[in-house]
Order: sequence, then structure tokens, then C-alpha cells
Amino acid sequence: MSVTSKKNLSVVKITLDLSKINKVKNITKAQSYDEAIDNALKIVIDNNTIHRRLLSIRGKGKIQDVYNRLQS
Repeated sequence: MSVTSKKNLSVVKITLDLSKINKVKNITKAQSYDEAIDNALKIVIDNNTIHRRLLSIRGKGKIQDVYNRLQS
């Protein structure tokens, strides 16, 4: 996954479900909790970008929504 520059980092105190962090850590092969959380945030951002692009081409051409990503 990508590396975030230090100038964009902030210290934030939050409470998270450790079991979810561990699942993300295993899925993304992250080395630390910070890396796992960063990976999860990147995945959510990337999925949102994909969703917006799919919405922009909905109904154009013969592209089929086989994963039902455009239902919401």
C-alpha cells in the first residue's frame, strides 16, 4: 500500500474495535495497527472513487453492473 507523507499526519485519540483492526491487518498484510488503519481508509476512499465513476457512466454503453455496486 502507499506511504503517507509525515506532513499529512495528525495524532488523534479514537476508540476502535481491535478485532476489526486485526482482521484488516491480516487481510492487508499490514505490519502495524497504524498501517492497517491507513490501509482500511485507503480502501474505503478507493471504493468511493470507483463508485462515483461507475455512477457517472451508468446507462452508457453496454457496461453491466454484475456486482450490483450501483444499487444504492
